[in-house]
Amino acid sequence: MLRINTMARFVSFLFVFLSVGLNATEKTHKYEVASGIVFYDIQGEAALTPETNLSISGTAKLRFKEWGDILLQENNAEVLTTGAIQHKQQFKSLVNVQHNKVITVDYENEQLLEGKRSLLTLNAKNELEGLVEDGEEMVAGFLCTVWKSANSKKCLYKGVVLKQESTILGVSYVKVAKSARFDINASEEACHLPDYPLQDIGLFKDNPKTKNSKKRENLCKLLNKSSFEKEAKEQKFSTHNRENETRQRFINYIGKEIFMAQKEFLPQLLTVLKETRVCWYKAEDAVEAERCFESFKNMKASQGVELEKDFSDWTHKGKERVLDNIEDDIISFQSRMPCVNRAKNITDLSSCMK
Repeated sequence: MLRINTMARFVSFLFVFLSVGLNATEKTHKYEVASGIVFYDIQGEAALTPETNLSISGTAKLRFKEWGDILLQENNAEVLTTGAIQHKQQFKSLVNVQHNKVITVDYENEQLLEGKRSLLTLNAKNELEGLVEDGEEMVAGFLCTVWKSANSKKCLYKGVVLKQESTILGVSYVKVAKSARFDINASEEACHLPDYPLQDIGLFKDNPKTKNSKKRENLCKLLNKSSFEKEAKEQKFSTHNRENETRQRFINYIGKEIFMAQKEFLPQLLTVLKETRVCWYKAEDAVEAERCFESFKNMKASQGVELEKDFSDWTHKGKERVLDNIEDDIISFQSRMPCVNRAKNITDLSSCMK
């Protein structure tokens, strides 16, 4: 199975931190409105390397009542890399806040992870910390107050974030409300969770060594410079280096699991391509020939690439043309494999596959 945990952590907790940042004000309740539902669009992008681009697209939903003391945040998104490295991942996250506790849905292991809300707030002391007020903006039909820093911008309506923009080291993320309704009749269903077993694992204890290995790390904090500096220190990155060196370390960090997944995937793809060549050579008709490409097409599709082959020309010349193309692909692929095997990170791998 391909390992994609680091990028999954990065995206999932990017959602959680930017969307469910707790303790928005010093008031008793999180929001200044009793209940509401907000639908968001999510977009993000980055040039991971000169040869590989990353994009994030998806949707999110915030539902809350009791002035935000009870809320649920859902996110669904796709991360796609194109160019030298072709990779696709689907992400789904759900966080439920119920007064003094936080429940995170672990879809991968089909369980609910419970922690204390009061400890989570230690990781996000104030929604507006480090930001300065900078006018107003209309978002989803509501006039919200804009707060900005050097690389972050938020627009809040009565404490509810309607728009979030963050950029750090060339990685950008935008989450903007497309519709919102407030002071609604919130039902119990608004905070419904999957029927998974509940695990009380002290999810948000202060000491990192006490955290459960299945807990998704809050990598979203990397989207503001001060938080990245803290994360960088923990990862033994030097933020005193030149910016391009720091960025490369950052990219290699968040792209670690894509790199590991591709290190497994690419040799498998080469093997399937060789099997496709043998199958095509032995095929006796166009229908059989098309079946030869099914495994290869499915593997490419899993990475977000739709492969189209023309099987209509089932003449000797046509068969030879396709066979030559397959052979060229295999030769090109095999020439890259020593470099792939030596690659230490996503930057190296992208250079190998350009």
